[in-house]
Amino acid sequence: MYSTKIEINGKVIPIRFGAYVLKCIADDGVKLQELGEKMQDNPADMFPKIIFYGALNASEGRRGDNIDINDIYDWLDVIDGGLFGEEASKIIELFTKQMTDSLPKNVQAVQEKKAPQKKTKA
Repeated sequence: MYSTKIEINGKVIPIRFGAYVLKCIADDGVKLQELGEKMQDNPADMFPKIIFYGALNASEGRRGDNIDINDIYDWLDVIDGGLFGEEASKIIELFTKQMTDSLPKNVQAVQEKKAPQKKTKA
């Protein structure tokens, strides 16, 4: 569902976003509430890492055989628009969608939207 692939250096690299990617980001010392700021402050660091962690997540046993972060940088260097191009943006949007869809829903807001129940007289 949150998967795609890129082609670079003669390799097809599958990418899949999920909980493991969030774990890798946290292991780098980035709190989820800080992620947006980190992405804005240094997209040349965070975007490739997010894509690389997605590639690790999609790899067999999450071992990352034949995958290197330099493959991601190489890919960003050759695609139209580079880091801020349409292809890179689509992958970051896929990551963002996975994060958003994984968040718990606001139960109170959902309950307020439900139609009020009729009160019965005792």
